[in-house]
Amino acid sequence: MTRADKLAGKKIAVIGGSSGIGYGAAEILLSAGAHITIISSTQEKVDRAVSQLSSTAGGNVQGRVGNVRDEAAFTELLLSLAPLDHVIFSSVDKIIRGSLAEANLSDAAGLFGVKFWGSFVVAKAIAKHDIILPGGSLTLTSGAAALRPKKGATIGGALNGGLITATISLADELSGKRIRVNTVVPGLVKTPLLGKLGNSEEQQREIYEQAAGRLSVGFVASPEDVAEAYLYAVRADYANGSTIVIGEFHYLLNWFEMSEGVSNGFVIQMAVVLFDWG
Repeated sequence: MTRADKLAGKKIAVIGGSSGIGYGAAEILLSAGAHITIISSTQEKVDRAVSQLSSTAGGNVQGRVGNVRDEAAFTELLLSLAPLDHVIFSSVDKIIRGSLAEANLSDAAGLFGVKFWGSFVVAKAIAKHDIILPGGSLTLTSGAAALRPKKGATIGGALNGGLITATISLADELSGKRIRVNTVVPGLVKTPLLGKLGNSEEQQREIYEQAAGRLSVGFVASPEDVAEAYLYAVRADYANGSTIVIGEFHYLLNWFEMSEGVSNGFVIQMAVVLFDWG
């Protein structure tokens, strides 16, 4: 087998792979010859993603429905897919943003259930059971607020920062099974989230055009662009406990802070990072 065929036939589960960043990761891994299982929260999302991937990327792809808020059921789902070579986790409920003084902590705690606790549900299952084969990997997804938290992103920054810290300890904890653990931190990405936050297509286009003009690469990433980081995390056998940053979010955060006529809530909404909803 050549280096180009390294992922050929490898079984990879992409949790949150029905849209956005997770979908992009599934697509690029399919193109590398992997066998992909999309896991998402509803049958409709799963069916749509599998159909689209089959028509555009081809290859071997299937879908399963799973909810990481139900630890027992989700663990059983992972066991039914075992043995896997790699697992990618990109699910998120929604961004936590806004003034800490006005925050509803009960609601915020609920929002930890998918991205934060969901990551631990998956990691615990992998630690306890033989779900991933030796030499495989778990790749998590954090956000820009973890590396440069700002006013209005205190809770979200803690969530994302916790995942980076957990990545380091998980890499050590799973070393006995020879399972690598890394986290990808994407910059600004075009995903469905901006529209779901109430912005029209015209507003989204204006936002992305303005941001693109201030990025050195001259464009805002698509999920396919960010997917390269997940491909690296899966392929790179020497990467373990790593935080893989892709994007210019430091520069972007500075720009949004300096922009006039932009509300604080919008600054946080844009700067925290646009993830897919899984």
